[in-house]
Amino acid sequence: MLRKLFHDFIGVILPRTCIVCGRPLVPTEEVCCTGCTINMPLTHYNGEAGNPIERYFWGKIPIVRASAFMHYNPHTAYARIITQLKYNNRPEIGIYLGRLIAKELTNTNFFEGIDCILPLPLAWSRQLQRGYNQSERIAKGISEITHLPIDTKSIRRRKANKKQTQTHKLLRHENVKDIFSLANPSTSASPSSPLEMLGAHLGNTQTHTAQQAQQTEQLQTHALHPIHNTHPLTGKHVLLIDDIFTTGATLLSCSQALLSIPGIRISILTVGVAGQHRWGPKLPEECKR
Repeated sequence: MLRKLFHDFIGVILPRTCIVCGRPLVPTEEVCCTGCTINMPLTHYNGEAGNPIERYFWGKIPIVRASAFMHYNPHTAYARIITQLKYNNRPEIGIYLGRLIAKELTNTNFFEGIDCILPLPLAWSRQLQRGYNQSERIAKGISEITHLPIDTKSIRRRKANKKQTQTHKLLRHENVKDIFSLANPSTSASPSSPLEMLGAHLGNTQTHTAQQAQQTEQLQTHALHPIHNTHPLTGKHVLLIDDIFTTGATLLSCSQALLSIPGIRISILTVGVAGQHRWGPKLPEECKR
């Protein structure tokens, strides 16, 4: 009761408005008003086999399935959903989008057989600046509906590469080449909060040197007494999450790093898909047209 009164009071002082059209939201609405939600530029791919996102990866990496929720055009009001999420400290938008996407796919087989959700990682410096990883927020919303676990520890981003939107489209694959690496499963879980990430980055040299000596000793021991170690994702089916599919270069780079894990299977899901693309090989029925 007190919480409701508090939220009603805040709503009077700082009224919630639709992120797309600016209309005041009613208590049952989140982020977008009902009208703007209904009129979202959806792709209607619904994870169907052979949809354009899935087709992009054909011949590049083995993929189980892929999909995108909506079309993204930076010159429309709907682009505010993504820009507010990424640059205006609105993590709740990611959770909202994740729920929408999961509900859209609930009646399909898209989540069938998936073991965990893998948000595309940010570099520690960019996550520290932003305060959160937008892909993790989207993954959280999906997890709330599907109850799939989220894995933020198995893969890392080595560096903060230049933003893809600031890179010529012919250089985008080179811009993200080899920027992802697998986390060592034998070490402790990597920190994911901005402050933890900064603390890990600024750890003292003595501790780092001791860790290096310990790892060297372990490697020497394993060389004398081989132990069969497997990655936690060995044989798993993971769902890789990102906000916007532009050229697909970042998702492709991350997937290639994951493919070094034995038996891993990869599916991909994004909030939006931007621009025009050459979507890869045609389906047999399309060749007859």
